[in-house]
Amino acid sequence: MNKSETLYYLDQHGIKYEIMEHQAVYNMAEMEKIALPHPEADAKNLFVRDDKKRDYYLLTIKGDKRVNLQQFHEENDTRRLSFASPQDLKEKLGLKPGSVTPLGLLNDSHHEIPFT
Repeated sequence: MNKSETLYYLDQHGIKYEIMEHQAVYNMAEMEKIALPHPEADAKNLFVRDDKKRDYYLLTIKGDKRVNLQQFHEENDTRRLSFASPQDLKEKLGLKPGSVTPLGLLNDSHHEIPFT
């Protein structure tokens, strides 16, 4: 979905939102330089895959927390995990690195990617 389709979807489902546009960010240090309206709600969105490129996951964690893919792997009985490639991100969610968002799941037409 493009931006206007996503906003239409949110409106049709009665989902309230605020729009805050900014450049792509690749880490929390870059995020801290942006004056966001709700810094207490900062989050990291990570797109990861298993070592066989069979299963993909979109993980969202609080911005001040560190992600532990090994712990996620063990707690969720997955194969070993690593970050998905920019090509996988584009193909699966229609997104570019630095702009990963849970709204990208709207592009997962087969509903294959769990959100955690």
